Amino acid sequence: MVTRVTATAFATASLVMALGVTLPATGGASSSPALDNPLGLASSGAHVWVANTAGNSVSEFNASNGSLTRTVSLAADDLNSPIALGVNRSNVWIANKAGNSLTELNATSGSLERVVEGASYGFSDPIGLAFSGPYLWVVSQGNTLTEISAINGVLIRVVKGTSDHFDNPVSVAIRGNSVWVANEAGNSLSEVNAANGALLRVVSSSADGIVAPIGLAFSGPNLWVSDASGDGLSEINAATGSLVRTVSSPRDKFAAPWNLIVQGPHLWVVNANGDSVTELNSISGTLVKVLSGHTYGFDNPIALAVVGPTIWIANGAGNSITVVSSSTGAFLRYLP
Repeated sequence: MVTRVTATAFATASLVMALGVTLPATGGASSSPALDNPLGLASSGAHVWVANTAGNSVSEFNASNGSLTRTVSLAADDLNSPIALGVNRSNVWIANKAGNSLTELNATSGSLERVVEGASYGFSDPIGLAFSGPYLWVVSQGNTLTEISAINGVLIRVVKGTSDHFDNPVSVAIRGNSVWVANEAGNSLSEVNAANGALLRVVSSSADGIVAPIGLAFSGPNLWVSDASGDGLSEINAATGSLVRTVSSPRDKFAAPWNLIVQGPHLWVVNANGDSVTELNSISGTLVKVLSGHTYGFDNPIALAVVGPTIWIANGAGNSITVVSSSTGAFLRYLP
């Protein structure tokens, strides 16, 4: 039985991303039966899930050979501009940006488990999510941070207000008892106490050179931040909020660095406007390599995920996925 957790819905807020990034429109026909403006990726063991933002669907691929397992298309009120997703236990959670809701699918069958929506949840253009054990945190561009139970969708709290300095929050990352939020329009990070939602600190551009932060990824005790408008990265000491370093050398080929992931000593960054992927050493910030060129088929790379010994990269404008080796960066396959 499908559970619908609902209340009066919020109106959709407008998208605010003044970064000069050529993001594909969230509408129109697809050039692929499986992928349509893929902007979100998540891995669940042997399978990879992709959010098709323009197609209002989610596709599941076999991680070992890239074959399509299924594409899940639901009613408009169940999947509406899905843009971010994550896997927890045996289920897949999806943020529906235009729908101001979350959708939960069974990761084994792809069947609908529940839809979480309504004014009480504070969803207003939900765009990023992260798990902390049995809890799910969701950021909305309407300047809210929502915590729910990832077991049953029950609301725990909504964090909002000027005191938290949310300003077009676009991503969220969790380490221990701290929830970090990237405020793209505010050129800042907000750190919130996971236990009670209280603000712990704000790390701002004036002190730390953060410009339009988009992606967040932890490496040991530090937090890496992609500065999309600044064409660089910032590394922040998560314990103190102090700046460790900035990385913005021309050799790194940053061009609207968007999302990023850390895999041991590897730090991978997609360049949305550069049709490239930059690999850095996650400890020192030094350049390892830049992946670019016709072979990789990058076309507005937006999202990426570690899948076993590989990295999967979603090409938002290309309606495709590029798979590379996580150890060498070598091209492995292209999923059109």
